[in-house]
Amino acid sequence: MQTNSGRFRAILVSLLFFCISMNIGSGLAEVEEIEEIPPDIELFNMVIGDTWVYETELDVESLIDPSDPNWYGTVISDPLSGQTTRTVVDITTIEYKSQNYSVYELKQEGSYLGTGTFPAPLIGLITGTMFVDYTSTQWFRISDHAKLREISDLHIDLEHIAGVELLLDTEITREYDTDAEYYDFPVKWNESWIQTFIQNESWDGDAGYFSPPGNEKQKEFAYNYNNYTTPPIVWSNCENSSYIEQTDSEGEPTEYRWYCPAVRGTLIEWQEDIMLGVPAYSKLISFAPGEIPTSQINIEFESLFDTTNVTLNSPIKFNLTVNLLNGSSLENETIRINYLGKYTNWTLNQSNSVSINISSNVSKDSTLTLYDWASHGLVVELESHKIFTAFTITLNSSAIAEGIALRSESLELI
Repeated sequence: MQTNSGRFRAILVSLLFFCISMNIGSGLAEVEEIEEIPPDIELFNMVIGDTWVYETELDVESLIDPSDPNWYGTVISDPLSGQTTRTVVDITTIEYKSQNYSVYELKQEGSYLGTGTFPAPLIGLITGTMFVDYTSTQWFRISDHAKLREISDLHIDLEHIAGVELLLDTEITREYDTDAEYYDFPVKWNESWIQTFIQNESWDGDAGYFSPPGNEKQKEFAYNYNNYTTPPIVWSNCENSSYIEQTDSEGEPTEYRWYCPAVRGTLIEWQEDIMLGVPAYSKLISFAPGEIPTSQINIEFESLFDTTNVTLNSPIKFNLTVNLLNGSSLENETIRINYLGKYTNWTLNQSNSVSINISSNVSKDSTLTLYDWASHGLVVELESHKIFTAFTITLNSSAIAEGIALRSESLELI
């Protein structure tokens, strides 16, 4: 007998083939006819200080279990509303699954409120206001923007005529058994892909009226990019934006994002579970870019090298030059490269340059597609000057055979 995990994976693989063959839209954003092929979504670099502010609504009604006597009679007619601020605060290194990665450290925080009718001890049902304060630190791998770890503080109070009652005050840690990668850079037009990972969640604090979830949750998602149209909000240089949708093994939406390069992030996003299983809808209201370093790392590949068609275990060769605004020498300074969880060091010459030659390796990634063996990001850093750049290579092998094998497996499991 096949395991449930195997059946879910098979369903996702089938959905992947189905979406490719039928070119189905998301249902949440209408797919329009277009004359030109939309752009690929390339790996993009964020900058320390980048700050996005979103107008956010939390559908906390989904928190309420009508069978739980603690919530008997509760009515929350409207979502809680407030603002969410997201900032790139640092670029650092973390250890993850015994490997080391260069990561963005993001701080996210928000305050939300809304009214409703709630049960209060000794009083009975009473109308009050729910206040939610939320702060979160999240670590995203620079090479592919996969989320590796998230630590959140969540505080919920209920204010009513008799006083203030604590509903929840806890720290929630989320980690993943493999990288939780939303984008499969470079994302090709009409591309679909799938991913399976286990989300580990632990609570530390006063759970109050809430029950901590099971430690492990298996997440199995399918993704597609077949919508490049006008987003629901007006934003300069984002007249058309890329819509990426995530669905579960039943084909139900669990997250979507409207991505625009002009803001180095999303204009609109909805997720089924921002925390506690609460759906959140966020709309960008301001973007303040961080200061882009004037010094840059320039990369020049050999003329015949194609980053989108790299043979397994072949050399990745390129010349690297660091251009400083003041033109000073960086001779003997160290450049480090982060690829597949390992760092290698390279020494700059008198021209602030160095020739790089590393192996592409044969490692697959966690996002299954029908177009490639794997895609991996490579990060180049000059730590002494806090500058970096990153790019993606796509490994190609017997992609057709790989697709046939996946399809065969899915037919056997269903």
